[in-house]
Amino acid sequence: MTEIGRKLEIGFAPESSRGVAESTVSKWAKHVSADIIPRVEKAIDDNTRGRLEDSEGARVVKKWFDGTLEGILHVDTIGYLFANIYGAPVSTVVEGDVMSHAFTMSQSIEHPTFSLFRKDGSVNQKVYGGGVVKTLEISAVADNYVRFSADIAAANEASNSSTPSYDTEYDFIGKDVTVKMADTSGALAGATALKLKDVNISWDNSAIVDHVLGNLYPDAIYNGASMIEVTFTKNYVDTTFEDLFKSDAYKYMSIAIEGNTDIGDGNFPGLVLTLNKAQVQSWERSGGGDELVTEEVTIKAFFNQTDLAQSGLTLKNLTATYAG
Repeated sequence: MTEIGRKLEIGFAPESSRGVAESTVSKWAKHVSADIIPRVEKAIDDNTRGRLEDSEGARVVKKWFDGTLEGILHVDTIGYLFANIYGAPVSTVVEGDVMSHAFTMSQSIEHPTFSLFRKDGSVNQKVYGGGVVKTLEISAVADNYVRFSADIAAANEASNSSTPSYDTEYDFIGKDVTVKMADTSGALAGATALKLKDVNISWDNSAIVDHVLGNLYPDAIYNGASMIEVTFTKNYVDTTFEDLFKSDAYKYMSIAIEGNTDIGDGNFPGLVLTLNKAQVQSWERSGGGDELVTEEVTIKAFFNQTDLAQSGLTLKNLTATYAG
């Protein structure tokens, strides 16, 4: 039976053993488009037989899986991706069923992997094991939902027959986003929120796909160097960011995304990203004769030797654990 793209369903599960696919879904994700597909590399047989034809065959020498997930940001689902980017979080009870998950960067290249479940309507159903995040972007604009896009790689596949089911999800819109900068970590709470038109946060995980002799599929996929950049647009009202671009100054930065649905005893779903050493890397000014003059700023996060951190991230939601 021919299907349409909206019939695609995606699920996540943290893996108990790194690279070994789980059989049971922990969370089915709503409103996700995905193109996770098989990839192969072929080697050409370049032997010759005294003829002009360039080759007489080829064989598959490597297999793996990768592609892109895109959708509306949901505070529970995104934790499975952060658990691979940062490593397993420290999860604590806030109150009742409300949990706080604190992510800090693990210095091991073997961060926890996840299994990605894919159900293509009635055509195909697979689970991909050893899932890692290559890149992740979270973007917000004033007039839409906060969205995410992730490049994913996986090491292996198996058949699966899990039946999708969905929990209540908590999403966000532009008004839920607050961005601040300050000279110190302690000053962030009292800092004035920046009046931004949009903001984009990107993580690059530098994933390393490791193939060895004796197997077509990767032996493992590892985490590499971690890079974080933030880009935003705002009205050009003063020279603050222009001056920061021309200097060597560093700042602390926080990006808070908090919804307005009470998930228990006055707690609200959300995430807070803190950059411990942020510097303006690029600055551009634009605007026509009858347009508002705006500036586009790109900020890179660096490792702060005093804090022993480049960044930290906290999720507040109803997910009990991101451990396998």
